[in-house]
Amino acid sequence: MSRLLITSDLHLGHRNIHKYRTQFSTAEEHHEFIYEQLCTNVKKADTVYFLGDIAFDDYWLGKIGELRCRHKKLIVGNHDTEHHKMVDLCNVFDSVEGLMSKRNIWFTHCPIHPQEIRGKVGIIHGHLHQKVVDDSRYFNACVEHTEYKPIAFADIIKRTGWED
Repeated sequence: MSRLLITSDLHLGHRNIHKYRTQFSTAEEHHEFIYEQLCTNVKKADTVYFLGDIAFDDYWLGKIGELRCRHKKLIVGNHDTEHHKMVDLCNVFDSVEGLMSKRNIWFTHCPIHPQEIRGKVGIIHGHLHQKVVDDSRYFNACVEHTEYKPIAFADIIKRTGWED
């Protein structure tokens, strides 16, 4: 059975990430754990939406490219084009977009302004890490909120009460 999975802000290859995610002793420990969570939880038939800030170096971008799933789709984050050329991202992901609407929900890296919701039922975003927008139309998919693994779209719908 195929699933739609969502993850954000993996920060693979970020040399100082363990200073922000203090449960990890080193950046390497963080990167290995995050990648293992992907490999363990993503199945061959799944489609994974990465909501930005995925890999800070070519090694980890290549590892994402090795992930076995039906589709890998990137919604570009503020760090993605800082560390990679767009052509390199396009070589790893099946699609690369800045903002996307699917199933009446916005998918984005940064949460968009409430006035821009424009009739959608919600926004699935990243970027804020531990912080959340105090509005039931927003769902923060950063790994800090999803036990450091991808979350199923169906689970987001259950948690939020949004109609699919």
